[in-house]
Amino acid sequence: MLHRKRIEQLREMMKEKYIFGVYVTSPENVFYLSGFTGFGDARLLIGRTNAWLITDSRYTVQAAEECPEYTLITANAENPAALEALLRNETICTVGFENERIAYRDYKVLKERCDFVQLTELNGYFTELRDVKEEQELFCIEKACRIACCSLHEVLDFIRPGTAESEIAAELEYRMRKNGASGKSFETIVASGKRSAMPHGVASDKKIENGDAVTIDFGCIYKHYCSDMTRTFFVGRPDAELERIYHIVYEAQIAAMEGYRFGMTGAELDGISREIIAGKGYGSNFGHSLGHGVGIEIHEGAAISRRNTEAIRKDTVFSIEPGIYVEGLGGVRIEDLVAAGENGLRILTADFDKKMLVL
Repeated sequence: MLHRKRIEQLREMMKEKYIFGVYVTSPENVFYLSGFTGFGDARLLIGRTNAWLITDSRYTVQAAEECPEYTLITANAENPAALEALLRNETICTVGFENERIAYRDYKVLKERCDFVQLTELNGYFTELRDVKEEQELFCIEKACRIACCSLHEVLDFIRPGTAESEIAAELEYRMRKNGASGKSFETIVASGKRSAMPHGVASDKKIENGDAVTIDFGCIYKHYCSDMTRTFFVGRPDAELERIYHIVYEAQIAAMEGYRFGMTGAELDGISREIIAGKGYGSNFGHSLGHGVGIEIHEGAAISRRNTEAIRKDTVFSIEPGIYVEGLGGVRIEDLVAAGENGLRILTADFDKKMLVL
């Protein structure tokens, strides 16, 4: 039912732009519009009244079960003859495509093999469409967040001196799968000691030492939707400056959450945290944006950054993750996933507290 609704939304846009077909190639948008989970091995052609899914014989049974709204074309998804024949037989003369995501080989097929059609760039249409989450999508993201929070609680005892960052990451990923996730939503970050000053310091063989700050940034996938969260812990007595930094980051995150107002822009929300961090003397140590949209992909849609002057829309899901990183000392980041509403933000990762925790 959801896919049918999304297809109808797409067809409304097609009428407005005088497009008679839309060619969809990115795995995430193929899934969003059809439910097909054979990622990377299918293409969609959606017309004004009919829709086709092109995939090879390995996926015919799967596609028939997952995508009842589509007519199945059995052919290699990258086979130019299949698309050309379909466009000619259906007399589709204008085709919209994902200009910001299409692979060169697919674009070349459209441009050279199907040169009898007029091409129209969709310019982020799917990004905007997917930015606002439906009820079922919100359920899946929140479920992924609960799995992640539960799993982090279960691995706290592993975060101790002598344990390697990579061992903590492996245990966390195992727990997430055991608790119902289909996998991790990105490469798990476990960065300890001076390495915690690396915002994207993926887990290494470094062993945890007494006095380390340990930043864990991780997520899981539930029914194809991602979670994302970060917590920073201290193993033993923390360095005095890092303890101060923790409280600044905590204050900056709380201020953004409490300062959110419906209709404000990504830049305005980013500015709330950034002003606090800068006011404490660490403005140059907070180099990334405050947050990013999350959904089928770990980075999608809404950007909570200084450059985003668009209003945050209801039912968008995004992270709020201020951080301070001091080279040679360490860093702190606190990240929660939230859903935007008219009356405030709903915290989806609230099952794990973010007050400073010394292990």
